[in-house]
Amino acid sequence: MMKVEPIELDGNTAIAIEVKLPKTTLLVVTTDKGYIMCGAQFIPYFTG
Repeated sequence: MMKVEPIELDGNTAIAIEVKLPKTTLLVVTTDKGYIMCGAQFIPYFTG
């Protein structure tokens, strides 16, 4: 499952993306200046 939603930060909008994988959750927050993420670095391990 994938979920996308806006996040208001100091008058600006960031986009949060959450991807549910079988063994973990991938989370990304992106803005016009860059992004941060946490979750799987080796996706085939978590999906296979």
